[in-house]
Amino acid sequence: MIPSDHYHRPDILADELSALFAPFWQFGAMRGELANDRDFVCVDHRGAAVVLQNFRGELRAFANICSHRFNRLQPGERGNRPLICGYHGWMFDETGFPRGMPRREGFALDDREALCLTRYQVDCCGEFVFFRQAETGPGLREYLGAFHPLLERIGGYFGAEIDTGVTPHAANWKLLVENVLECYHCGVVHQDTFVRTLGIGRAAIAEAEFSGPHSTSHFPRTALPGEARRRKALAYLDGRAFAHDSFFHIYIFPNLFISSTQGLSFYVGQALPEEPARTGLRFRLFEPRLELTRAQRASQDLINGSGLTLGRAVIEEDRAILEQVQRGVELTSKTGVIGRDEVRIAAFMDAYEHLMRGGSLGGIAPVDHQIGAGDPASGIAEEEHGGIGDIVRAAEA
Repeated sequence: MIPSDHYHRPDILADELSALFAPFWQFGAMRGELANDRDFVCVDHRGAAVVLQNFRGELRAFANICSHRFNRLQPGERGNRPLICGYHGWMFDETGFPRGMPRREGFALDDREALCLTRYQVDCCGEFVFFRQAETGPGLREYLGAFHPLLERIGGYFGAEIDTGVTPHAANWKLLVENVLECYHCGVVHQDTFVRTLGIGRAAIAEAEFSGPHSTSHFPRTALPGEARRRKALAYLDGRAFAHDSFFHIYIFPNLFISSTQGLSFYVGQALPEEPARTGLRFRLFEPRLELTRAQRASQDLINGSGLTLGRAVIEEDRAILEQVQRGVELTSKTGVIGRDEVRIAAFMDAYEHLMRGGSLGGIAPVDHQIGAGDPASGIAEEEHGGIGDIVRAAEA
């Protein structure tokens, strides 16, 4: 168990950024956000100001800080513009060197190290773009382990983005992680959203799987009143490539969350630690990739509107409860307890403590108990929704 003071001590956050964030791959953007020349996406959290940018088809990642007088280079969260400083007009190329400099004769141009931006590693897994602040370390494929083919495949099911934003949480980043790794709280916190609207939260976690510090699971659906009408209204989506009767959740250490609600919508969330008790949740919501008729497009737009409202409501419900948890964790010396449905939280805590002690990725101990279709805790049979193995096998085919 993680000690309670690890959720509010500034020195612990500094250690986490050094041991868990900087050495490993972090999610930066979706490839579609960087599809065109000069497209950029910024990622900001304590200890990092990163810009990922397209330079004529080549993706680069740099510190989003001008090497001249430290101005933020790209404003906002994403957009399309040259990598140019709005303070003195320095414009940087794909190597991080300022090719455009007003009155350049006044600078020592041979000191390339001083003039260049700090450059980071960048790599892609399917539609997901990652960066790494450390110069050396495991490659992205090695880091993602058994889930590399899963991510490579699942992003291809995403259609158009229908919502994006950042929601500030007055809570430690680990509380956001732990919250999404279980749905034990759904029956209380999300009674009118997940449970009554989607039928998710009544059944126990199913098919939890683990690879290093990462994990996945299904949270099964149960039938709702009016299920036949619901299925009829959604019949035009029966041809979607990724269909499952559950809420399928992927966690990529340290701070990336990807989920699919029956393959009808997809969510990408990112917990960005700002202070020990402040985290920004950056999220993106996508519709499924499908060719639709004009009438179907109109139906999908209505569903998207409902999904957008529901998604933001769930985020707000979690934010409110996590801010209460933060207040509590600052006033206790206890470490809490972990139940059987919280097996993914236990795995996260084990990996966290191992890596914080300086352990290696390869040294993370296998999870002792994996909930599966044959486990009475799973609540439903495997064939009702399909497991990660089906997706990985399809990706490898």
